[in-house]
Order: sequence, then structure tokens, then C-alpha cells
Amino acid sequence: MKLVPARPFDTESKAEVRVFDALASTEFPDHHPKGFHSLLLTHHEQKRVGEADFVILSIYGLFVLEVKGGSIKLEDGKWTATGMNGANIIQDPFHQANTAVHAIKNKVDEFLGTNKKRFSIGYGVVFPDCKFSQYGSEWEREMVCDREDLRNFNHWLRSLFNYWHDRPNNDILLTQSDVDVFSLILRPSFELIQPIFEQVKQVERSSVQLTEEQYRYVDIAMDNQRVICSGGAGTGKTFLAAELARRMLNEGKNVLLICKSSWLRHYLTARIPSDGLFVATISSVSSVIRRSGLDSFDVAIIDEGQDLLNSKDLNQLDSILTNGFTHGQWYFFHDSNNQSNLLSKVEPGALDWLKSQANPTNLKLTINCRNTTNILSAIQSELKCDVGNPTLVDGPEVTEYRITREHTMDKLEVLLEELQNSELDMGTITILSPVQKRTSIVSELSSKVQDTISELDDYRVRKFPYAGITFAQIKDFKGLENDVIILVDMPHPDTLKADESTALHYVGMSRARAMLYCFWDAERQA
Repeated sequence: MKLVPARPFDTESKAEVRVFDALASTEFPDHHPKGFHSLLLTHHEQKRVGEADFVILSIYGLFVLEVKGGSIKLEDGKWTATGMNGANIIQDPFHQANTAVHAIKNKVDEFLGTNKKRFSIGYGVVFPDCKFSQYGSEWEREMVCDREDLRNFNHWLRSLFNYWHDRPNNDILLTQSDVDVFSLILRPSFELIQPIFEQVKQVERSSVQLTEEQYRYVDIAMDNQRVICSGGAGTGKTFLAAELARRMLNEGKNVLLICKSSWLRHYLTARIPSDGLFVATISSVSSVIRRSGLDSFDVAIIDEGQDLLNSKDLNQLDSILTNGFTHGQWYFFHDSNNQSNLLSKVEPGALDWLKSQANPTNLKLTINCRNTTNILSAIQSELKCDVGNPTLVDGPEVTEYRITREHTMDKLEVLLEELQNSELDMGTITILSPVQKRTSIVSELSSKVQDTISELDDYRVRKFPYAGITFAQIKDFKGLENDVIILVDMPHPDTLKADESTALHYVGMSRARAMLYCFWDAERQA
């Protein structure tokens, strides 16, 4: 017999466990009955919530078994069970079983409504620890299973079915289909899925609370003229850089916020509009100086500083900062351990040189305020690198596939359709690849799907998040983030050689705030 659950619920009753095992071993060649352990009864006529030890659904009807272990005594209408813990007054087991089976029948009838049908009901009592030979007006011997009957439980259970089936007006047979339907009424199997948009919103709510903690790091930086701030992806470096710029502007200073990426420059320009703020890439800083009419800047804030760790770029910055690196006011944010060498080569000794300039304050960010715990765990597991201490909610599980290009196309189409049918804002989804869209697997998707995907560029990123699903190369998306990230066209990290960088994998995976999908190409080698 199939029992639900497949293992008995935790119970202090060893007698129930023995009956559970006996039920599980029964077989009926003419049909497949189903049994339920410890079924709660919300429509019990005498209790707020009752419970049936075992409920059995068979083609012969619905049956309840009440189990009473230990030695049993009935005196003056009072039942007593004596076990290892002494004697305890118990309820009349036959009355318990009788009221339980009627409560269950009423529940089934209520559910079926106008479609309800007649079916037989019955009950029995199991005394697995003692011999029972007593007679009484409230029971028949066929209704009782004692320790002898338990040894041939299959035979006793068949006798119980026949006893109730042979009673007047109780000779109805159910079909196996009826048994299966009634089973779902008594104890349905289901899974309640939290909507995707609600999972994302839950992460956002947690992230807002965490981001507020980052303000104390801004206060520390404001107390120092020169700061080198290091931290992994998601630890709030760009947030701190932007907040520092706002505060310096409020003090009436002209501020240069500089980076290597033109995408990051346009993104930051749209978010911190001010006449006194100059956002530039290192390659465009000369033209910014000419347009501004300034000879130098009061404050330099360098974001994604690992891209500028070379003598040429550092010397250029030194020349346009009032009083230079040695005596000027500057803030350098970087992640040299994990994101180096994507946009430019890091020169050995460049960071040490910067640290030697007028003894700057070193600030290390260790709190990750972007990625969920599950995303952080996936990054650390796959890449063996530190991304800060997890502080957000666990979030949805990270989904990783290691499949061929052909299978990737099928699964990617299904995923994008699923996301589009959800209540998720499509602007919260970005597909990242190490290559351009025209050479990405995305270009091979159906035209219907491709029409929903926009390729970002350094102008469109000003309006990011965009109105729909976006596509970008990983190197360009560095410094940005989105709720849902889908990685494609990438080899699995364990295919990389010992001397190969994991920077692309690291940047790509760490852009995800709430949900991360990794389609590792099983045919592609790094």
C-alpha cells in the first residue's frame, strides 16, 4: 500500500510506527489502496481540530484506524492504556474512529458538492501490543486488530473491508480513479511558487535597508583628504563614489568623477547631474578640461580604479588634480584582485606607488549590498574568490546549465518566454556575453524573441534600466547591475587554464542583484 507520507510523521507512539510498517507491507491484487498517517480533521463534530491515526482509501470505501498501544483496560466506561510511562486515561477508541470517519466523509462530500457520490465508510481499532477477545455491544470482533492479527495484517485488513462492505446499504464499490481523486482531497500534493516579480521585490527591499549602512563609509571618507578604497563587486564602491561627489558639490568644489568605461561615464552622468560635476573617461578628460575652462579640479574621484592602474593614466590624473596626488584631495575606488585587465593592463607596482603618495587612508569594504546569498555562494563556489560578506536575503536559487549550443537555444527561448509572461518588469533583465550580439547565441534565437531584446550602447545606457530586455558585452557592463542577469556564450569556469583570468566570469555573475542564470557552453573551451 502506498502511504502518505512515505515515512511516518514524528510520533512518540511506537505502536503507530509498527502499524505504519504493517500497512506499507500490505498488497491487494485487485486495486491500489492508499493510506494516510496522522490526518488532521478540521470538520470534527466534537473537537476544534481532530486527528485520525490512519485513513485508508480503497475501492471498498473509506476507513479510519485508531491505534492504541500498551495494555488496554475498560472499566465503568473508562478506557486506560498502560505503557512504559505508566497508566493513562484514553478516549474510547471506537468512538474516536467513528466520529473521525464521518468527519472525513463530510469533508469529501463538501468538496465534491453536486458531484458527490455514495461510498462506503468504516473504521477499526488496532491494539498491537495485546490480545483482544472481549465482546461488547459497541464493537464487533472484525473491527479489532490485536497483536495476533498484526502478524497477518493483510488478511485482517481485507476482513475489515469485507465486514463493512457487507453491511446493509454499504455495498458500493469505488473505482481506482475515485480512490485517486479522493486521495487528493484528503491530502493534496502541491507546490506554491513565489512569483518571480515578488522574489525580485523581496531582494530590493532587503537591498535598500543594507545600502543605508554604506553611508557610514561615506562619513569615514569625508574625514580624510586621500582615500584608497578596495572592495569586491557589489560592496558599494560606485555608490560611495557618487555620494562623495554629491557631498563635495554641496561644499562648492568642482569635482572630477573619472573612469575608464564610456558606458559607466554616461550612466553616472545621467544620475548625478550638476554644473560643478565633470564626469569623464580618462581618454576624454583633456577635452573636458578645455570645455570647463579649468586648469585643474579640486577633487578627483576615481571609480573602477583598477582600469587606471598604469603610469600613463596616473600621471595624467596627477597633472589635472589641484596639488596632485601628493597634496590634493582624491578618492580611489578599485577591485584589483578580481576585475583587473579587462579594459586595460594593470602595471605591477602602480597601486603601491599610489599608496606611497602622502600616506592615504586605506578603506576596505567587506559588506556585499548587491548580491543575494545564493548568488554570492555560486560565485565563490565556481570562481573561488571573495565577494564580500553576504547580508541580503537568500533569494532565488542560481540556475546553471552546462549544455550544448543547440540545447542552450531551446532553454533560453523557454526562459525568456517565461520571464515575459511573468509580472516582472522587462527592463530588469539583461543578457550578458563576452562577445557582441551579432556573434552571440542570442542572434540565433527566433525573430520573435530577438525583437524583444535591445542591444545597449554608451548612449542607451544613459536611460538604463531600459524599457525592455537588454543585451551587453560583459566588459562594457562593468560597474553596472540589474535584477536579473542571464550569462551566455561562456565556457564553464573549470575549463579555464590555471593561468587564465576569471575576470569575465566574475564581472558577469556579480552583476545580478536577485536572479542569475548561467548557460555554460559545454562545447566551448576558454
